[in-house]
Amino acid sequence: DVGDRVFTVLHLPGHSPGSIGLWEERTGILFSGDAVYRDGPLLDHMPGSDVGAYVRTMHRLRELPVTTVHGGHDPSFGRVRLLEIVEAYVASHDRAG
Repeated sequence: DVGDRVFTVLHLPGHSPGSIGLWEERTGILFSGDAVYRDGPLLDHMPGSDVGAYVRTMHRLRELPVTTVHGGHDPSFGRVRLLEIVEAYVASHDRAG
C-alpha cells in the first residue's frame, strides 16, 4: 500500500535487460534501482548489459523532470547530479564509439 502515491514503472535497460525504475510524476521522485546511482562509474560490462540501451536510458532520464533520485546504491541525489551522470555517460560513449 502506497497510500495516495502513484508510481509509473519505467523500463530502464542498460545495466541489465530488465532494469526498472519507479517514477512519481507529482513529486519528481525517481527510484532508479541500478540504472543510475550517485557515485562511481555506471556498470555496463555485466552479463546482459547493453551500452546502446544504457545510452537510450540516459537520454530518457535527461528528459524527465526529476527532482530527487533514490538509487539502488549510494545516497540520494538531485537533478543537477543526475544530469552530470547522464552527460558524462553519454559523452564517454560518444568518444568510445
